[in-house]
Amino acid sequence: MCSHGMTYEVPQLFKNGVTHIREECAECGKFIKYKPQKIDDYVLFFGKYKGKMLKEVPVSYLNWYIQNGSDKKIVKRMKLFLEVV
Repeated sequence: MCSHGMTYEVPQLFKNGVTHIREECAECGKFIKYKPQKIDDYVLFFGKYKGKMLKEVPVSYLNWYIQNGSDKKIVKRMKLFLEVV
């Protein structure tokens, strides 16, 4: 049985045009996890600014989505981003 000691990263392009980094085992090739994007490199995968990084999106849109968006994880990420910048 593999212990997943050695891993490597593989970029994966999704249908929405966003690339994520997959971490896979170097021994057995099994998928382990997607590595999180840095907060300012996070790419929107929906709406008017689809394919844009948060740092490229107007603050007014981020504030609008925080007030009206339904995805709590994205709202949390946008709030964090606005605190950092």
